[in-house]
Amino acid sequence: MRLRVKMASVVIGTVGLLVPLAGVTGAQAALAWTTPTCVVKGVPYSFVEAGEGATQHSSVAFIIEVSCQPAYGESSVEINAHQLNNACHNTLTWAQPPGVPTLVPSDSFNVQLDDNGNANAVVWGGPSCAATTDLITADLTVPPYTTARTHVVIKPPADTTPGLKVYPKSLVEDSVTSSVAAIFYAEFPSYDSQQQVTFSDDQLYNQCHGNIYWYGSEEVLLSASTKSASTTLDNNGNAFVIAIGGPSCASGHTLGQVELNAAPYTTYTHGFTVLSPRVRIS
Repeated sequence: MRLRVKMASVVIGTVGLLVPLAGVTGAQAALAWTTPTCVVKGVPYSFVEAGEGATQHSSVAFIIEVSCQPAYGESSVEINAHQLNNACHNTLTWAQPPGVPTLVPSDSFNVQLDDNGNANAVVWGGPSCAATTDLITADLTVPPYTTARTHVVIKPPADTTPGLKVYPKSLVEDSVTSSVAAIFYAEFPSYDSQQQVTFSDDQLYNQCHGNIYWYGSEEVLLSASTKSASTTLDNNGNAFVIAIGGPSCASGHTLGQVELNAAPYTTYTHGFTVLSPRVRIS
């Protein structure tokens, strides 16, 4: 009986010590979850270089998602990618959907936030990008002049697992123009190199009322107001295109597709989702 009493007193004492510690932990957690002013993300995080020929070899592309608190809606944000530009030998070009790619290469690009505080940009790099890890920043151009940071990774050309990837898997459309952008990245066995492939997304075409524009790895417009666009696989069997949809895209799930234009007419698919306008930062 005496032993049981002592054990109880120890338990009670331990509980008493936990109370102030719990309070400290809660305060720290609250600070950790404070909503930032702005965040930036590059999609995909890592990109295997694709393309070949004098104007396309070792090319890359990323979707840059900028999200700020809605109080800063319609403000300007400068995206800076100095390291990425250096890695790609001063070849970066940009677009904010539904706009067309810029003609003059630049290591930075200004985007306009929508009313939810969001902006999406496409950046192309190449030819001759080097395998690196590169810092990207997004600077709010009005007080408090917040700078958000992220990194993207360039990987050298390589054989990859066959299939189709769409980056990002989902994207919040611009609340002003209802526009989106996505990278369609095809991976075929290397014995299919130099073959023609066709990318398509019928549902995205319909949801954007035909306003879909397909760009190649060298920022050249491959096809306008069509459901599909064709390009050539590189020596590793890889290729990518960028679809810019808008204005006036409707939200919903779509199914991207890539098909080998010659026998055995291999086809891969991957989903993409257009999300309706909403506050993205949390």
